[in-house]
Amino acid sequence: MAFSSRWPGAVIVLTCFLHLSNDVKAQNQTEKLPNFGDTVQIFDFQDGLALDLFSPKNHTLIVKQNTSPLGAQFVTGTSGEPFVALSNYSYIIQMNETANDLIAKIEVPYDPRMLNTMGIQEANTYVATLARDKKSWVVDDSTRNVHRSENNTRIIKMTSLDGEYLLVGRKTVDTSNIFVQYGQGATRTVDVTGGAGIQEAEFVDGLRFSIQAGKAFTMNVDVKQDIDPTTLPANTQSLNSFMWIVNTSDPSTKVAAQMLVPFNRNMLIALRPAGSSPSTMLTVAKRAVNASSGQFTPVNKDAQVVRELPEDRIQLPGMMQLDGQYIILVTNPKAVGGSPMQTSSSTPRASGSKPATASQAKQTL
Repeated sequence: MAFSSRWPGAVIVLTCFLHLSNDVKAQNQTEKLPNFGDTVQIFDFQDGLALDLFSPKNHTLIVKQNTSPLGAQFVTGTSGEPFVALSNYSYIIQMNETANDLIAKIEVPYDPRMLNTMGIQEANTYVATLARDKKSWVVDDSTRNVHRSENNTRIIKMTSLDGEYLLVGRKTVDTSNIFVQYGQGATRTVDVTGGAGIQEAEFVDGLRFSIQAGKAFTMNVDVKQDIDPTTLPANTQSLNSFMWIVNTSDPSTKVAAQMLVPFNRNMLIALRPAGSSPSTMLTVAKRAVNASSGQFTPVNKDAQVVRELPEDRIQLPGMMQLDGQYIILVTNPKAVGGSPMQTSSSTPRASGSKPATASQAKQTL
């Protein structure tokens, strides 16, 4: 079952009788194609947009074309790099009622000659979905399928069709996930576009940025070895022997950003062999980008969230300025409520209780 349109702003109302037994292959390909606004049971329209779906009950779909969609440079869900729109309109699909019980896919055609002119590989085409906050186009490699024999790109494994969709392409020589290298130079620089949308970039070790910026700027990240222990807060140590140095072309630019800072669980275990707890022991700290001395202080300490296995990254929401030197601090473990946990040497035992045996102590770590 497929439907599509050449006409911006057109609307199609589709009454679906889509039970699992429905055989769409029985369509007569020589029949006159319906227009937008027609009520039909089998869908095959003109610009190549296609929906294939099975539904346990009848639904009505309304499909519109949005000729002023959010810019395609605002893409999330991938590791970054520049994206462009491959169509001058997006598709808005609405159902008459919430339907999360579909077996469906959406496919959008691309023109190989146009891709060649734009310098975009077929493997770098995506059907992106507008995020709920309407600030970015979301792509997902796990549900993407490029069908080169038919010149279309798909989202598969869909259980619902409500949403807005846009065909986008990534302007890179490489395909699949693209990660940014540390250092300086054009290939190691993140280009951030100003505007209402959100962009993302991820570096080779998993350091990730989600950025909404008031105006355009560029960003580089370097890694610097050797951290002076005297620059750390009392009773802390650095998890790593290096710091991340984030440098933008315009530090005064207002941003609404989030960072995900990766941590090495094995390093923490090595520093705390008696027992480690990332969620209660790790904090990201920062100081000025050009500082050669001065203390590192925690960044938005109360807002930080440690995402443990399988991700092992520390989430820093609410960032309004990115430039700086960043490290991960290892602190004494915190109990629920935020106060430091007492060690066994300072924890009083109840009257008459016996010290824990070695095996008991090991089990409690």
